[in-house]
Amino acid sequence: MIARAFRRMLLIELLAYLAIGWGLARHAGWSWGLATAAALGCALALRAIAIAATFGVAARYASPAPPELRPGPVAWLRLYFSELCAYVLAFNLYQPFETLLMGKERHAPLPPDRLPVLLLHGYSCNRGVMLPLRRRLGARGVSAYTHNLEPAFADIDSYADALARRIEEICAATGADKLVIVAHSMGGLAARACLRKHGARRVAKLITLGTPHHGTALARLGLGANARQMVPGNAWLERLNAAAPAVATVSVFSYQDNFVVPHEGAALAGAKNLRLSAIGHLSMPFSRRICEIALEEMGAGR
Repeated sequence: MIARAFRRMLLIELLAYLAIGWGLARHAGWSWGLATAAALGCALALRAIAIAATFGVAARYASPAPPELRPGPVAWLRLYFSELCAYVLAFNLYQPFETLLMGKERHAPLPPDRLPVLLLHGYSCNRGVMLPLRRRLGARGVSAYTHNLEPAFADIDSYADALARRIEEICAATGADKLVIVAHSMGGLAARACLRKHGARRVAKLITLGTPHHGTALARLGLGANARQMVPGNAWLERLNAAAPAVATVSVFSYQDNFVVPHEGAALAGAKNLRLSAIGHLSMPFSRRICEIALEEMGAGR
């Protein structure tokens, strides 16, 4: 369970900072208050550097953005800090403590004219990262559910059976014939792999957010079979893309995505491709703009 791994990493980091703080207080004469502030500053600085590094690496492989999709300096700053906040919340709160924060999902019957929504997370994540989007959709009257793609570094095809069972479970519990899938990053590939294996009988529409439909150069730095399947030009992706989308599909992606590059690799033939600017990869499930797009595309309106 990846949440446990996140909690362990946080604990190790906390113990390291406590040891450093103890050393500063014991041997350098620092007060515990000053040592604590320094530790927190160090933690934030490490995260800020990590996010800056993703933008730096992504810039090397970026697709040229159309002039109207090139943010100015202020928008870039806002984009960076939004991505940093999303990183801190996703990896230090929502995902490590996803069981506590997400709670038990209650399946309730829906009117015939309303479809449930299944939210899927991306690579090396869990369903906790989709909590902000689930809350926004819920506030607009949408019944949204989640699912963990496990194990974290498995072959993407291996997620298909459990995902198909989850889809059937949601449809049976809500009384809906079909549902809509909103998938972030690798979750879009998992959804497509499931549709390829199990068919589209239960899925009305697929909306992908920053999904590397043609791979991402940063996958070369990843671990596991699923990372190798997201390397541009690999045989698995070529087979997946050989067929037209099995359902109506919308691919939403940004020219400032700091994980999926080249950016045009998120465009999918046969899908409706929505090109955005001034939003980073991790920020998508947190974004009010993304929620509004999802609502519009799933037919819920504004």
